[in-house]
Amino acid sequence: MEISQRIIWIFSNSYILRKNSFLHRRPKFLLVSPIIFLFGLIRIIQYFLLQKSTETNIPNHLVIVTAAPHMHMNYFRLFNNNFDASKYLLIDSLNKKKFTQIMKLNFLDIFAEFFLTFKELVPILSRLNINERKNIKLYEATLSLPVFAYFTCLFKCIRMQNPESKIFSGGTNLVSAAGTTASIPVLWLAHGLIGPAKAYQKNIAFNPSRYFIALPKFQSIYLYSDDEIKYLRDYGIESQLCLYNYEKIDKFNKKIIIFLDAEDRFMNFEDLSNLIDWFKKYKYSLIVKFHPSYMGSLDKKFFKDREVRIAENHGASALKLMLEEKPMFVCGWLSTTLCEAFRLKIIPICLTSKKTDSIDLLHNFKQKSIFWDNEKNLLENCMTNNKDPFALFQKEKTKF
Repeated sequence: MEISQRIIWIFSNSYILRKNSFLHRRPKFLLVSPIIFLFGLIRIIQYFLLQKSTETNIPNHLVIVTAAPHMHMNYFRLFNNNFDASKYLLIDSLNKKKFTQIMKLNFLDIFAEFFLTFKELVPILSRLNINERKNIKLYEATLSLPVFAYFTCLFKCIRMQNPESKIFSGGTNLVSAAGTTASIPVLWLAHGLIGPAKAYQKNIAFNPSRYFIALPKFQSIYLYSDDEIKYLRDYGIESQLCLYNYEKIDKFNKKIIIFLDAEDRFMNFEDLSNLIDWFKKYKYSLIVKFHPSYMGSLDKKFFKDREVRIAENHGASALKLMLEEKPMFVCGWLSTTLCEAFRLKIIPICLTSKKTDSIDLLHNFKQKSIFWDNEKNLLENCMTNNKDPFALFQKEKTKF
């Protein structure tokens, strides 16, 4: 039994049993359904009263902005690298004072979308048990149902004005599902490595023969790692699955770039200091880049005292810095940067302990990175190999 696009947003990125799941149970009376309805009605009235049309011509590309300002930036990398403002419209999906200003909608049209979704959603929610995160889903439905209804109506009106429109999403499944419900193609441009889907019940084993993953029907999904593509294919995702393209680096320099994490609690400063000393011994140029949102205790003096150059442009992307500096090595913790380095044939060094249980991203860090805590021999062999250190790294890693 499939989940319709009109309600899939509330179950997105979850494992669902192919047989004998809550979808196959009989619906029950849902005591809180009047609360969900009344809250949603008040909210869509609020959206309607906030409306003020500011867009006369809708461009072909609708770019969804979410909480993190960088989540939509891959749109420009792939589809608008000269930042042509005439090609796209930014839609702030979390700011009702902004998304209600795009186009004036008829209240009855908004209400119709709200009511159709409410009628479909409530019977499904009623089938959940408490141990299947029912209370969380009821709360989420109360808050998000009116948002979904408004965006569905908005996208239907946009499609009528511009049938060529497409939606580019950095990962907001609610707005993406609204787009697919409105029959607008939606492209998911992942802003980082994706993790595995979440479970409704604890202590269950996952496998593609027993479970499917609930996701909106994206036209295309752009990902960083071939491990992610294999994972989604195994679970039957029918969207076009694409890898981001990377430029080829012809010549590498005797450099290492260290990418700091956003928070101190994820970093071991002693390991960091030892790594710096190690590479200085081998006469490498060292560069450090602070995370754009870093607010921790590590100051620039820590690096300047060790003659480590600081990449001052905090807003520049990790990819841009790697392409400019062409280092032989990149160092960091569990992050998309290490995956990008691997794709560029730069050897990634991971400062996260290989023993940690938190390596739950789909990219295979253990096979595609050198771990500082227990693979220093491999690292030294790569550093002293003047022929093709990346080929040596890959050859040694295939033994694991």
